[in-house]
Amino acid sequence: MFRESVKEAELNSDRNSKVRTAAAVLVACLCGWFVMELEILGVRMLAPYFGSAVYVVTGSVIGTFLLSLSVGYLLGGRLSALKNSGILLGVFILLAGVWTAVLPFFTGPVCDRIFDWGLDEKWGSLLAALVLFAVPTTFLGTVSPTVVRWLTQRPEEAGVSAGLVMALSTIASFAGCVVTAFYLILYSMRLVLSISGLILALLGMVVLVTALVRRKQNA
Repeated sequence: MFRESVKEAELNSDRNSKVRTAAAVLVACLCGWFVMELEILGVRMLAPYFGSAVYVVTGSVIGTFLLSLSVGYLLGGRLSALKNSGILLGVFILLAGVWTAVLPFFTGPVCDRIFDWGLDEKWGSLLAALVLFAVPTTFLGTVSPTVVRWLTQRPEEAGVSAGLVMALSTIASFAGCVVTAFYLILYSMRLVLSISGLILALLGMVVLVTALVRRKQNA
């Protein structure tokens, strides 16, 4: 009887661990999707103001996302070591969602102001990309390092956890790239960004509430 109870407890613990792992990886995948979606739509958002030349697409937009993600990875690495990393991550995803949802409403004023300053297309588009996209991309960049830390229970698992998260989130980013470039870009950009921002905000709320509940249970 005692052995059966112990075995059942172990099975439940293993099942819960797998559910938490799947949920954490799903969060990383969804955030990877929305990063690529925002990057592709970002080119379209800047095109009416600065054109779509190679220096706008590759230098300004892609460069901004690479820089912002690097800052997010560094911040996420520091965040993952904190006791309340889940709470902070939920807040970051929530803020990224809100920013994405309202982005279409202040793109015009930001680009008009930068255009009025007399900057050329190269530096004007770079400044606009930094102002519009750096904050949400940095917030979303914190997700992968934090999830890797959540999945790593022992030092020897670090490589496996990192490989799993990076591989699956990159596949999700690829899917987001294809779906956005082939289909979503054909629809209203304001509608797509608003819905995407709402989904991100809800995801952030779920992460935040889950972290708060777990902290209360552990207290």
